[in-house]
Amino acid sequence: MGDLNQLDFVLENRRMVVGPILEIGSKDYGNTNDFRQIFPSETYIGTDQEDGKGVDLVCDFSSDYESLKKTIGIEQFGTVICLSVLEHCKYPFKIAENISRFLAEGGILFLSVPFVWNIHAYPDDYWRFTPASISVLFPEFNLIEEKSYYSTKIRGERFPFTQNLKKVDRLTFRPSILRRILQMFRLVELRYPYALIPVNVNTLLIKKSK
Repeated sequence: MGDLNQLDFVLENRRMVVGPILEIGSKDYGNTNDFRQIFPSETYIGTDQEDGKGVDLVCDFSSDYESLKKTIGIEQFGTVICLSVLEHCKYPFKIAENISRFLAEGGILFLSVPFVWNIHAYPDDYWRFTPASISVLFPEFNLIEEKSYYSTKIRGERFPFTQNLKKVDRLTFRPSILRRILQMFRLVELRYPYALIPVNVNTLLIKKSK
C-alpha cells in the first residue's frame, strides 16, 4: 500500500536486488507505492488476486505451485517483494512455501507484515505477526537483522528488533488529560490504561543455499 517506510525499506536496500523481480500484491489502490519504477532495467512481474493498475498477472499465491508456475512462466526469481500482503491471506504458510520455491538460492525477500495495525480488509484481514513468526514461516531463509526493523506510520520512525517496545514512549502512551476529562463526562469510553500505535515488522531475508 502507501506506507512510505516500506518505500524507504526497499530504496535503502535496492543495491542488493537481483532480477528478475516478483511483486506479490502489486495492485495500485490509489496510494500504493510503485516499486517497479525503482528497477527500470530489471524484468519485473507484478501479481495480485485482483486485476488493476500495476498488475501483470492475476493469481492466488496460496494456489498449487505447479499451477502458479504455468501462470507466471518464470520458475526462479532473484528478488521477491511482499509488503502488507500476508495479513490478508487465509493460508500464509502456503504462500510462504510458494515464495520459497520461486526464489532462487541467495535470493532476496522484502517482507513487511503488521504487528499492531487497525483492521483493514483487502478483501479481508486475518493475521498479525512478530519477528519470531517470520522465521517460522520462512525456515529456509536467513533474516538480516541489521537491515530489518519495526516502523510506525510516521516516515522515518523505526526501531530495531532488539528494542523493548514497552520502553518506547512513542509506541506506548497514556491517554491525554483531555481524553480523561471527556471520559468524566461520559463523552468517550476509556477502558484501558494505555494504547499501541501501528507498528509494522519489516524484514529483509536471504534464501539459504542447500
